[in-house]
Amino acid sequence: MKKEIKNFEKIMEIMLIVLTIISLIINALEYTNMIYINSYNTNNLNDLLVSKPFNILLWLDNILIYICSIFYIVRAVQSKRDILIKVSFSLFSILTTMFMSNLIINGIAVLFGIF
Repeated sequence: MKKEIKNFEKIMEIMLIVLTIISLIINALEYTNMIYINSYNTNNLNDLLVSKPFNILLWLDNILIYICSIFYIVRAVQSKRDILIKVSFSLFSILTTMFMSNLIINGIAVLFGIF
C-alpha cells in the first residue's frame, strides 16, 4: 500500500513538472505575440495561437495544473516531508497558467490606475 502511495506521489510530481513546462512554453508564445504584434508580422504565430487545437491544449493544461497541484499539496501535507518545497512548486505551477498571469497583470493595472 505504501509503495502505491509513493508511486502516486511521484507520478503527480512528474505530471506537474511536465504541465508546468508546457504552461511556460504557452506563456512564452502568448507573450511574444502580444509584445510583437504591433511592430512585426506575427501572422503565423497568431494563427497558431487562435487555432482550436492550441486552445484545447491551453485549457487542458490549465485545468490539469490546478487539479494536480491540489492533489500534490494535499499529499505533501499528509506525508509531512518537504512540505514547503512541494507547496511552493505547486503554487509556482498555478501561477504559470495563462489565467493567473492575466489576473496578476490586471491586478497590477488596477493598482496603478491603468484601468
